[in-house]
Amino acid sequence: MKFIYLVLASVAVVTLSACNENEQAEKQTQEAQVEQAQEVVTDVALDTQIKKFSYVVGIDMGSQFRTSEIDIDREAFAMGMADSLDNKRPRIAKEELEGVVQNFHAAQQSKIKQYEEEQRTASEKNIEEGAAFLANNSTKEGVNITESGLQYKVIIAGTGVMPTSDSRVQVNYRGTLIDGREFDASTKHGGAVELNIAEVIPGWTEALQKMKEGAKWELYLPSELAYGPQGTGDMIGPSSTLIFEVELLKVLGSE
Repeated sequence: MKFIYLVLASVAVVTLSACNENEQAEKQTQEAQVEQAQEVVTDVALDTQIKKFSYVVGIDMGSQFRTSEIDIDREAFAMGMADSLDNKRPRIAKEELEGVVQNFHAAQQSKIKQYEEEQRTASEKNIEEGAAFLANNSTKEGVNITESGLQYKVIIAGTGVMPTSDSRVQVNYRGTLIDGREFDASTKHGGAVELNIAEVIPGWTEALQKMKEGAKWELYLPSELAYGPQGTGDMIGPSSTLIFEVELLKVLGSE
């Protein structure tokens, strides 16, 4: 949702610029608009640096709109871009343009409100369910609890060296929600993965430094040791408690 604010700022700049244009600008006919849009090149040989750079700019803008939940009409967008680059008068009168921007702003504010309310509701639910799970789990045989609130159970103790905070390690893992649904696993990435201990979530950073090569632990992470109030991806909601099965295969050295 962050990019919405950037779009709003950008649109505001467009509005200010349009207000300075001559209000007697004539609207183009629909046929002319279609013809203009059809003139946009859809397949360009990227054989010069400026073409490559232009393509990169297009990729960047496209990716931001694609992930921002804002609908864009490609032909109208291309036409607006072309008119701006050619320093042409806007095809929408100033009064109408201002109305378009205001309607867009109102719609996005409504979406933001709805999103924030949904996140708040989901967070409260996940906090309550996570606390209940951890309280019950803490009473189970073999479950250890650290000062940070990390809970873990040793499946295999391991006998090798222990990593430090700046170590790079090789691990197998599987992550699930407290309802048992799997959200990620090293098998989905082709097998064992390498990672820097300092760059993972807090619960992993703490647990890995207590493990020895060959160890296999089950970790139970309160949200503050996982992805916190923001969550991540499609499955891990805000303030989610997570379960990981982690196998420390090898300590590769320090970064």
